[in-house]
Amino acid sequence: MSQQRFIRCPHCGLPHEAEVETCPVGGEPIALETRARRRSKSPPSERSYAWAHSVHPFSGGDDPDADLEPADLDTFVGRVVEGKYRIEKLIGRGGMGAVFRAVNTRIDKAVALKVLYRGYARGSDAERRFLREARIAGSLGHPHIVEVFDLGHLDDGKPFQVMELLEGQSLAERIQTDGALPEHEVLEIADQVLSALEAAHERGVIHRDLKPENVFLTRWRGATVAKLLDFGVSKSLAEHTLSITRTGVVVGTPYYMSPEQARGQGEVDHRIDVWAMGVLLYEAVTGVLPFNAQSVEKLLTKILTRRPVAPTRFRARLTPEVEALILDALAFEPDDRPPSAAAMRARVAAARRAGLGRTVRDDPAPRWEEPEDATEVSDSFVSDELHAVVRGPDGGSS
Repeated sequence: MSQQRFIRCPHCGLPHEAEVETCPVGGEPIALETRARRRSKSPPSERSYAWAHSVHPFSGGDDPDADLEPADLDTFVGRVVEGKYRIEKLIGRGGMGAVFRAVNTRIDKAVALKVLYRGYARGSDAERRFLREARIAGSLGHPHIVEVFDLGHLDDGKPFQVMELLEGQSLAERIQTDGALPEHEVLEIADQVLSALEAAHERGVIHRDLKPENVFLTRWRGATVAKLLDFGVSKSLAEHTLSITRTGVVVGTPYYMSPEQARGQGEVDHRIDVWAMGVLLYEAVTGVLPFNAQSVEKLLTKILTRRPVAPTRFRARLTPEVEALILDALAFEPDDRPPSAAAMRARVAAARRAGLGRTVRDDPAPRWEEPEDATEVSDSFVSDELHAVVRGPDGGSS
């Protein structure tokens, strides 16, 4: 198994490459350590509520003294927001914001209250991403997209969202705990996520940050329900420019970036979400990533110059329809991928029907083989945003 490639900075809360010795945000020294990747751990509780907010690393903002430190987040507990949301406890935080369990006292309904506590200056990129996420998720109104009920600002200017309270775990946590998942379960999750993407694409919205961390699994009446999270870096196809994306900086998570994103191509469409869905499916059915490396630059080079190993190398009994769908979604050229989320969802349905007709529907003990390149083994604990200047195939910055 591979060793840890990234560490979570104890100062800013963001992941940095393991060899970095000082926090890129504040300059504080980072104590380096190497830990083996662990596959077995107890199921996450509500305290490990999966949450990530896709914004650039904290840069101090216009008024650094006004930003709250993570250690002070408990001061929110007991506060009543807008006279109706009573905050009960902290259930998750990232480098820029936090999520609290709260209760709408007027209707006695438990909700999740998400607060941006760093870089929240009016008009800042962070604030615009935060508000954008809430408005897009709230406007789509889909059963497999997290529901946003309310949006506003605290008295001190911090923006907040009020969302449905999801109890369960992210798909990333599930993979980290169990490794490769049963094929029929992966296809059920894929059908739901693709349904959400289909609704977003129909409204002209590209998610741009699809990954297991942004797929939350909860239970409803005995069935698993997948919810798509975090539209903070989504893009409308109607936009001519995207001011919240800085020149030379990729928004999203490199492991799930398409070749056109990796080479810094300015014009992209919904097929980057199809690619990311292919990466997600590959990881879910095999427990490993199709592309991985020890640095962002090497990772992007792999995406641009290599093709993924067939999933059956890691899972021998994977049905041919599922493998073909995954590899088609990971086609280098967008025109060679399924043309839409709806088309990909139709192929998922066909694969499910084909699986039901076979005696062996799933492999209860997936075959784990060490790949020739050990960096291909997934380090799926890397769950926050990694932003890097993209280098094109010629090695130059795009």
